[in-house]
Amino acid sequence: MDSNMLHLPIYTGLFAALLMIMQMVLMGLVIKQRGTNDVLIGDGGVDAMQQAIRVHGNFVENAPIFLIGLALIELMVGANTWVLVMGAVFVLGRLLHAVGISMTTGLSMPRFIGTVASILVTVVAACYLGYTVLDRM
Repeated sequence: MDSNMLHLPIYTGLFAALLMIMQMVLMGLVIKQRGTNDVLIGDGGVDAMQQAIRVHGNFVENAPIFLIGLALIELMVGANTWVLVMGAVFVLGRLLHAVGISMTTGLSMPRFIGTVASILVTVVAACYLGYTVLDRM
């Protein structure tokens, strides 16, 4: 197969679908807090509202850039085990982070593990992408 051929991002599509559902759940939790606390904008000084906003916000700050990188890797090298593992670790990390930060605004084990997993897999993906790009130049 030609190494310059583009591959369909099958795994990235799967992980994007999972992360899209997760984002809608997190958004729903923010909407629920808005209704419960009668806060239409901002956090209204309500801790639970601020917590829900940050869970959703942190997700939105991290998921798109990871998915872009993963999609680029998969387009260049194909649906390989690395793509599958990186995507799975990221989804699990984001899930653990959301659960952990929803439990407490302080440090929790799920939040810590989710954060570390998300950071590490994003750095690995960035290095893999950088290597792949440089190798093709």
